[in-house]
Amino acid sequence: MKLTDLDSGVEPHLEMSGLTRRYGAFTALANVSLTVRKGEFLCLLGPSGCGKTTLLRLIAGLDREDAGRIELSGRDITRTPPAGRDYGIVFQSYALFPNLSVADNIAYGLQPRRARDHHLRRVRELLDMVGLPGSEEKFPSELSGGQQQRVALARALATSPGLLLLDEPLSALDARVRDHLRDELKALQRRLGVTTLMVTHDQAEALAIADRVVVMKDGHIEQIGTPAEIYHKPVSRFVAEFVGEANWLNARPTPDGRVVVGSHTLELAAPLPEGEAISLFLRPEDVRLRKRWQAEPNLILARVLDSAFGGAMTRVRLQPEGMAGVVLLAHVPAGGRLITPGEIVPVSLPAERLLPFAGATS
Repeated sequence: MKLTDLDSGVEPHLEMSGLTRRYGAFTALANVSLTVRKGEFLCLLGPSGCGKTTLLRLIAGLDREDAGRIELSGRDITRTPPAGRDYGIVFQSYALFPNLSVADNIAYGLQPRRARDHHLRRVRELLDMVGLPGSEEKFPSELSGGQQQRVALARALATSPGLLLLDEPLSALDARVRDHLRDELKALQRRLGVTTLMVTHDQAEALAIADRVVVMKDGHIEQIGTPAEIYHKPVSRFVAEFVGEANWLNARPTPDGRVVVGSHTLELAAPLPEGEAISLFLRPEDVRLRKRWQAEPNLILARVLDSAFGGAMTRVRLQPEGMAGVVLLAHVPAGGRLITPGEIVPVSLPAERLLPFAGATS
């Protein structure tokens, strides 16, 4: 399937094809194509310098592509000025006017400007929507960071845009406020049905809020998928390492489609890549501690090195027998068996969760 393919019958809202942007000898985006479905929440995820903010700026018309095409609701907007592109945008820095009240900040883009009563009704409706009723006469300096970001969101939604662009809107907030506002943002987006594109480098944020995630690296798209697909079925070593924690095991393939790790032969559900050296990827929560030894594939013994309480789960480090130099990280649900450092425990490495990648892990 192509990166731009959509499910049958789903209407595309925003389409980009062959977008390229260079800054001198540096290529920030290289032939990027992407389709955003009408009403979906899409997150652009990746490290600094991967091209995600450049892509957002091209969509907004704040920067000019060197090649490629952008369509919004079937209309070519590649050369359309920002004011004609039908979007609202929220920046990390809030970008509120400090000398204007909350009401005037939100109503700034509403037309005609003389319709003040209508604008005030719209402002009150939006403030109720973002959880800030009665704040019309306040100024940005009287608000907390989370409240200012709510005002910025209300301003972006004031003109009822067909597209909402979010440039790391929550990264300047403290963790507790960020998590709360993240949940409210997703609920609001679902209620309004506005097509939303958000840039973030926070993998937990992207997985929690997005309908689909676009993982970017060096100006290219590495993978597009649902949060579950990105997390459990990464298509490249970069995605596997960038999103979440992982265990990596160096292995050798056998003629019958299994692999050898140390003195253990393991079964896999996925086909093996070509090459004499491969590495196996396994999430910590998929390393399963058994209460007793039982006959099942991929069951090994391991010594508990240490454990750390983590609230809903306990982080356990394991030294598998017969795998010299390997330390496995396991996330064990809280309330389970008592884990004592130094004890030997049976550990299952499920075949369906072991994903093979070409090449050894250094």
